[in-house]
Amino acid sequence: MRLLTSMLAGLAITAASAMALDKEFVDKMTESARNVERDAMGLGTALKSKSLDAAAVKVKIGAMSADLPELQVLVDQYEAAHPTFSGRDAADWKLVKEKVQLLEIFHARKKQLAEKDLSKNRGLIRAHADGVAKRARMLQQTLTRLERSPLS
Repeated sequence: MRLLTSMLAGLAITAASAMALDKEFVDKMTESARNVERDAMGLGTALKSKSLDAAAVKVKIGAMSADLPELQVLVDQYEAAHPTFSGRDAADWKLVKEKVQLLEIFHARKKQLAEKDLSKNRGLIRAHADGVAKRARMLQQTLTRLERSPLS
């Protein structure tokens, strides 16, 4: 009986530590997504200004370029540590991966437009920045849902 109790306690501790790792992962992903949203909103604000500061816009695009790869690295690390997921978890995980990929696509397109002709593409770049901010918010919402019920 004592052996069974100690084994159950060990399993409970292991499960709790796995959930803590999931929470740590979700917190890191949420922080990165929040940074991307903040940078995208700042870019949108800079592009709304009547006096367009091309250098400031490029700095804001560069800041976003630093946050997006971190999201992909976190996704890759988590996936390597958790190669299989249950049904619901697999669907939620797929949503996370798709949202990270969409962020990268929107950012790449925005970056291309800014490199061509910033003043000419100002409206399109702002629309892409708004799209990045919106998708970063959606990623945060998905991650919040996962935080409430960690992936297994």
